[in-house]
Amino acid sequence: MILNITAAVASSLGIIAVYRHGLHGVHGGSYLFLTLGIISWFAADLTLAYYYFALGIEEQILVSVTDVLWFIGYLFLAAHLFTVVRFIHSRIKLMTIILTSIVTLLFITYITINIFPSSRFLAEADFTAFVITITYPILDMMLFVPSMIILISLRKDDVQSIPWILSSLSLLVNAVADERYVNDFVNGRLYNLLFWDIFYVTDFIIMAGALFWYYRFHISPERRKTKITN
Repeated sequence: MILNITAAVASSLGIIAVYRHGLHGVHGGSYLFLTLGIISWFAADLTLAYYYFALGIEEQILVSVTDVLWFIGYLFLAAHLFTVVRFIHSRIKLMTIILTSIVTLLFITYITINIFPSSRFLAEADFTAFVITITYPILDMMLFVPSMIILISLRKDDVQSIPWILSSLSLLVNAVADERYVNDFVNGRLYNLLFWDIFYVTDFIIMAGALFWYYRFHISPERRKTKITN
């Protein structure tokens, strides 16, 4: 329930920010993608809550509509990050790319060793369910890589970039937590799943903070009035 509440708050702040700012400029596009991604994940979590509370279905191996909603969310959130990366490409240094590539390679190696050889999961799930499950860490890389690049490149930037820094940190937390969640899920350690849900709650809280900052200090009526006065 806490996960859905924080997702609802983040989705609402995203809708307000997009409505107030509009779709013009790089900020309009990036935050539109961000909001659509959050809404998609919120819809997936809400569906999962319905399965649990209304139908009595807990975490399961079978593929469901929640997977489709999460995948759609990944695409929108990746579009948000790559929009930001494209905008700040002149600030990205070669050392940042090298460092990110090394961390990414280590991340992929870890996933390959800990998830793919899971005989228990292969034995109990059909091939489609296995493919869907291992797709999550792969999609997480779409968030992990640009998030790291943004965080490193903007770490000394001014307050204008704080919303992008926070949203990137949020998605980086999600990517790491998602890998651990999938690892425990496919290896049958279901008792750990609730712990990783706390990280997903943190993800939405940080995201809500990014959107609140963006609205309060960039597009709020008071901020616009100040700009006009100046």
